[in-house]
Amino acid sequence: MKLLLVDDDPIFRLGFCTALAQETDWAIAAENFSTILAASPRKDLDLILCDPAWQGDRHWCRYRELQLLYPTTPLVLCTAQLDSERILQAKRDGLAGYFPKGLAIADLVPELSTIAAGGKVWSQRPQDINQNLFAGMRRRGLNQIYTALDRVETYLAQENLPPLYRAVFAGQQRELKTAAWLLRHCLPQSAIFLNTVPPAQPQTPPAGAIAIASPVEITTTNSRWQTLLEKTFVKLNGSLKNATGSSLELEIVTPEKRRELLYIILQQLNFIFNDPQWKNLDPEAFQAQYQRSIRNLWKFSAQEFIGRYHLTADNQAEGFLELLNRVAIANAPDLNQRLPQSDDLFAYLLQDQPLKIDNVTYRLESREALLRSQLILENLLITVGNDILQFILNTLPEPELLKAEIYQPKLRSSRNIARFRNDLSWAYRLRKYWLEPKAIFESQHQFLSVSPVGIVQTAVYQPRSAELANLEGIPWLVTILLELRDALAPRIRALVAWLGEILVYVLTNVIGRALGLIARGIVEGAGSSWQHLRARQIELANMTRKNS
Repeated sequence: MKLLLVDDDPIFRLGFCTALAQETDWAIAAENFSTILAASPRKDLDLILCDPAWQGDRHWCRYRELQLLYPTTPLVLCTAQLDSERILQAKRDGLAGYFPKGLAIADLVPELSTIAAGGKVWSQRPQDINQNLFAGMRRRGLNQIYTALDRVETYLAQENLPPLYRAVFAGQQRELKTAAWLLRHCLPQSAIFLNTVPPAQPQTPPAGAIAIASPVEITTTNSRWQTLLEKTFVKLNGSLKNATGSSLELEIVTPEKRRELLYIILQQLNFIFNDPQWKNLDPEAFQAQYQRSIRNLWKFSAQEFIGRYHLTADNQAEGFLELLNRVAIANAPDLNQRLPQSDDLFAYLLQDQPLKIDNVTYRLESREALLRSQLILENLLITVGNDILQFILNTLPEPELLKAEIYQPKLRSSRNIARFRNDLSWAYRLRKYWLEPKAIFESQHQFLSVSPVGIVQTAVYQPRSAELANLEGIPWLVTILLELRDALAPRIRALVAWLGEILVYVLTNVIGRALGLIARGIVEGAGSSWQHLRARQIELANMTRKNS
């Protein structure tokens, strides 16, 4: 068998070739990436092993260049320990397998033979106790730091904060950010684990059972996106109760399933953000790619979530995938309308374009830019999650097994599900015919975000003159009514205030004075009667003395 090793580590190339030559009679060649990519493709290769990330995660996708040079040769990753996300990405790209460096040659040889014969092998070496210890320390430390940072930033957002307190909290903010940076860069752990419990060994489910996906990890090489990921992860581990005052689709599933769905969307979004092609797009191509990415985000997240709680065959059926694709395209205009400034978030993270907030451009690492990007990201996650659950409620059947797995116990009966659908329908109409026109007229966008009390709505100023000019029908009439109310309200308030002053004058100066005179007459009459009675008593007493 002819095998090619592509690795930038010369020591590993030498050691691997020496060890493999002692165990097999294979023809082995080894080169670095630059040499292989610059040379003409070699012929008659049976297998290619590569480590694209030896010089850093920024080179992770270089295996795709090897795929273009050798489209018919099986390509296998032989690199450091990979997380679940990158293994899934490699599978999607059509790689034939993965082995962690350090695997014994005696164990590696039969697996490579299996791949060369047309099979696929994906190995995952468990982390040792030190890796688990460091990962737990990093996770807990970042959780505490970002929780404290959120409290400090909440204090700093107050407008009437005294200068001394503002200086103290600003110092604490700098210290916490420095601690987070040190923790991220010093501990040997680059993944944010979405599940603190180690994944169980995979088991083959019985026929008809629900297929549950294993826990996932999310990694990235973008520092700002990594910061947003970590803060979002901390927030998603808190309360996800609906505190908006209106119905949300997320309410129908249990809190654990809400969290799971938002994790899936976050993972799919990370796949999109890690695509290297974003850097080279012009503005028009960037906008088109953004629209496709939002559709794919909805489609792949829905497929992943539904696949976990439906039969696996249904999840991959051609008709089901076609249905998802049609719904994603049909829902795109309405979904984009409910994702304000999401394209700005993509440009901020992927093309290093600064965010503009209230017509002021902020630098990339500023606190205001990070806070606004965090708000846009949370609104994106929650809105896409609501849209996926709306699709499940309106399109898919309701088997008892599915309802028992994801629905809240109080909403599992057919009557309660119908009542919940009706509540959502009224909420849609209220938003379409009243809340959205009102927000357009007030130049605001409503963002859904995660707070300590749960999911809340936050109003953000944004000029919407073009949308206001295009309103028609009932939404346009609503703006007219609002304008009429604004025009009449001050005059009516002034009229009511004037009538109130007249009423006070009448009550105090007319009726009050008349009542005072009456009361005075009564008091004076009572006083005269008492004095007359007293004089009569004295007179009778004097007459009695004289007679005696």
